[in-house]
Order: sequence, then structure tokens, then C-alpha cells
Amino acid sequence: MKLSNAYTIAKYIMLSSRHWIYVSVGFTLIFPALWLTLLRIIGNPQYMGYFIVGTVVNTSFLIPFIGTSQDIAYFRRSSAIYTLMFSNGAGHWDIALGYITQLIILNLPSIVSLLILSILITNAAYRAVQVLATVAVAVFISLSSALLGYALGMGIKNYRIVNQVAQIIPWPLLLLAPVYYPITVLPPVLRYISLTLPTTYMALAINGSLSLNASELVRGILGLLAYSSASILIARYAVIRGEVNG
Repeated sequence: MKLSNAYTIAKYIMLSSRHWIYVSVGFTLIFPALWLTLLRIIGNPQYMGYFIVGTVVNTSFLIPFIGTSQDIAYFRRSSAIYTLMFSNGAGHWDIALGYITQLIILNLPSIVSLLILSILITNAAYRAVQVLATVAVAVFISLSSALLGYALGMGIKNYRIVNQVAQIIPWPLLLLAPVYYPITVLPPVLRYISLTLPTTYMALAINGSLSLNASELVRGILGLLAYSSASILIARYAVIRGEVNG
């Protein structure tokens, strides 16, 4: 893997999609902000902190996961883009790193803007260190989510199936995990199920950074590291399988 190749790929993808950057940022802000405003009006006030956590997790997880899985599946299976990059000397991991880098860079303004909006909408009070720590954790969540999406995009051969699956998977992950509410709200059976979901650890990490709770933060990051490692292994297997089978 060459960092220069990854940089070139990231720059190429960003420049080719520059006309959509502002539109993308706008759409990623509108619906979470409206949803948070609704929760602020009708939601239980004691869960306000969880509403902020859920909003940040939603933005950090949803866009990287769906975008990466659909784009990579399309590049790999039904477009000349992947073949073009590969034939010009870029390796599979160069392409992966380049794509994920540009996606995180483009998602960062949405994360920062939505976090600030969340604080203003809910009248929450956080210190600068909490905000900066949360932004850093949110970027790590975006990376983990992109890796999950990359594994999905590389692992399934039919890109149309990836498009459909990528739209369905996030919602159980956001609804069954304690993202917008504490885990105590869930029935006992669902509590055990939630412990297997990556979004549970995303929420733990964000809540840990906002509250400066080291225990929650470490548990969340360790869970994300486990899922990221599994995603890399799945993607590696898919690359090897594709090289063998064509």
C-alpha cells in the first residue's frame, strides 16, 4: 500500500464529486436536526443527553456506512472507475484508504455542525474538551462505519443487492441498540442482543466522550476496534476471493 496512491485517489474522488459536497452537507444536517427538534419538544427531558448521543451516532454511522457500501459495490462491479484506478497502479488497499479518507473528510463538517446544533437545540452545556473529544470519537466511528460498509460492498457480488441491504441494515442497528435511550429501557432479551451490535459501542463511546467517562469511552472504542478488525478481515477475504475467481 502506498500513501501517495491513496492521496491521489482521495483527491480524485473529492474533485469529481465537488459539485455535490454542499448539497450532501445540507441533507445530512436537515433531517437529524428536525428529528432532534421533535425529540426536544415531545421527548422525555431526562433522555435529552441520549438524544444528542443518538443524533451524533446517526450522522457518524449512517452516511459512511451507506455511502461506502453502495459506492464500492458500484465501483467494483458495475463501473470502470475501480478498474481504471487498479490498472494505473493502485492496489486494493490504496483504493480503500483513499476512498475512506475522502469520505471522512467530507463527513467531518456535518459531524461538527450537527454537534453544535444539537447543543444549541437542547440547551446543553459542554466544555471545549468534551466537544473536541466527541468530534474525535465521531471521526473514529465514521472510520469504523466506512470499514463495515467497505466489507459489505466488497463481500456481495451483486451491487443491486448491496444497495438494498445497505438501506435496511442501519435501522435495526439504530433502533435495537441503546442509541437514543439508555439500555435499561430495553427488555432483558433485547439487552443481550444489543451487546452484539456495533451501534451500541458507538453510543457508549460518544456518551463517554460527552460525559468524560473514561470507562464508557474505553469500552466503546474497544468494541469498535473489534468490529473494524472483523471488517478488514472480511474485506481482505473478498479481495482474495475476487482475485482467484475473477
